[in-house]
This record gives sequence, structure tokens and C-alpha cells, in this order.
Amino acid sequence: MFITDVSAHHPFMSGLLGTGKDAWRAVGITTPNEWFYVSYAVFTQEGRFSETVMISNPANELVAFFDRESKGVSIVGIQLVSPPFLNGSAHWKMEPLIRIWKKPSDPLAHVYEVADGKQYCSAYGTWDISEYEFWKEFTSLQ
Repeated sequence: MFITDVSAHHPFMSGLLGTGKDAWRAVGITTPNEWFYVSYAVFTQEGRFSETVMISNPANELVAFFDRESKGVSIVGIQLVSPPFLNGSAHWKMEPLIRIWKKPSDPLAHVYEVADGKQYCSAYGTWDISEYEFWKEFTSLQ
């Protein structure tokens, strides 16, 4: 989940966004877990507008967003933003997401495949891809 602090609230931009929306100069994350950076385009009579949304884990939220894609909205790209413990490095990484697998016995366990073919598993400990079901592919976005 993302959190906001009143000191980062942007009142002028919030006013421009209209009812029910607020603008923030910064957000935090409640836990150091993976999240998703989704770019999409909205097509209207006035033209094409680029938008971005940040979606927190679990991956169910991402897939639900993707499945709600409506007429006039086109997903442009999905990036997996992964913490060091997930990606095996010393730093957070942002990489194009290609595929997701889910584990039927654990709704919070997922395997993510990124553009260079690496796979990251959100479950702790050793894992076997045969325990996971293929869930969603995003290669058409690349």
C-alpha cells in the first residue's frame, strides 16, 4: 500500500483534478514489497492523453486493473518495481513485466517474469514453478 502525508499534499493541482482526486508530491510505501507502475493511454474526442498509475501488490490488483481496461483506454506498459530481497540485488529495480504465475494454495504467492527472462517469486524460501499456474501475459505491451 502507498501512504501519503499531509505535508506532501499539492492543493493547487488537487483543485485542478476535480472532486474526489488529490495530488501528492510524494508517497511512501507501507511495506517493502513489490508494486507495479502502469502506463496507459486514454483516447477521447480531444485526443490521446497519457496516464500512469502505481498499483500495490498483491498482483490480483494489477490483473483486476488490466481486466477493467475499457473502450478508449489502452495499456502501454507495465513495470514491476521489486525490492532487493525479491530481485536478488542490493537495490530496488524497475523492469518490464512479461508474465505472472499464481500459486493456487497461496493467494499472495506469485512468480513474476521480467523482460530479460528473470523470474522472481514473492513467496519466501525455495520455490518450484510447477507449483504455480500461469495467470497472465503482457508481452503484447512490449
